[in-house]
Amino acid sequence: MADLGVGSTVPSFELPDQQGYPWSLSGQLEVSPVVLVFYRGDWCPYCNGQLASYARKYDEFERRGTQPAAISVDPPHSNARMVGKLQIPYPLLSDATGEVARACGLWNEKENVATPAVVVVDRSGEVSYLYVGSDFADRPTDGELFAALDALDERGVPGSRIERRTGGPVLRTTAAEARDGSVRPDRSVPDLGELHSYYRGAFSTTTALGGRLTGRLLRRASREVTRHQDLIRNYARAAQETADLAREQS
Repeated sequence: MADLGVGSTVPSFELPDQQGYPWSLSGQLEVSPVVLVFYRGDWCPYCNGQLASYARKYDEFERRGTQPAAISVDPPHSNARMVGKLQIPYPLLSDATGEVARACGLWNEKENVATPAVVVVDRSGEVSYLYVGSDFADRPTDGELFAALDALDERGVPGSRIERRTGGPVLRTTAAEARDGSVRPDRSVPDLGELHSYYRGAFSTTTALGGRLTGRLLRRASREVTRHQDLIRNYARAAQETADLAREQS
């Protein structure tokens, strides 16, 4: 399939969630638009921050009538640990061999993981917003995503139209296949404390780089550094709020 673009149709799929239960795109689209979050894995600090930020702002998705669902090659048991660590209220789906990511043109062949991306799918199954990261640290800000959701036009399309057009899931991975066939890289998973240290280091590095960017020709680069620092601040804040929640519940 060709790479996704705004206005293109997302292939129908069914993947197991963190508990091994099947989650289908067409089934969710019968209820609401969907925000698909493709991420590298539970070992990636930026992915942790992004998922934690969306978890702490889950009411903002609900208020806009949408449902996030995050997709990686991680198996269900890894996703279950991630849900517990970050206290995530939305499903983490196991695309064990990257079949869905590949079909969407969101696959990093070199690292054997999904390319970081956010895809807003309206109820007709079409892409209304797409952000594809140029590298592991390139993600949309929460403000950019929520602005796209505010502009979402559902056009009153009934969910039944999705079933008629696709005839059911085109791509399907079972819980057993996800458990036994995941291509997840063998990398350690950071805890919340390690995430704090990582974000502090990343912020310090971008601060140093920002200080080197002077002159008219480099203003755009300086703005990008500032945007990235805002992203890191947001992820660090989400990680701290998650740690505070964990302490309150212990």
